[in-house]
Amino acid sequence: MSPASFMPEQDLHFVLCDFGRSGRAYVETDPSQADASTIVRNLLEGQYTQPVRVLALNVEEGWVRDVSRVIAAKVQDVARHNGQGVTRGTRDFIEAHGDPADQQQVLPLWQ
Repeated sequence: MSPASFMPEQDLHFVLCDFGRSGRAYVETDPSQADASTIVRNLLEGQYTQPVRVLALNVEEGWVRDVSRVIAAKVQDVARHNGQGVTRGTRDFIEAHGDPADQQQVLPLWQ
């Protein structure tokens, strides 16, 4: 394989989670499942226990960005639109990165 074959076609997203006493780590991510839509869906489904931050990177363009605010807003919008509850970890993520005026619009799913 040539080095160019390792270049992603899209932005890759990585979720930093807090594992308590074990510390923080980026969740293992399959590159084919590292797009923004999949990360939003995973947050809505509660697949991350205590998400802290979401980073996006694009190797081809040479940048890394904290996209936590954008992802939190999208999760909140989708949850609100669908009348969908979210887990405590996802709710905490939205509260940490979302617009404080919209915080009451997200329904808790479970504690």
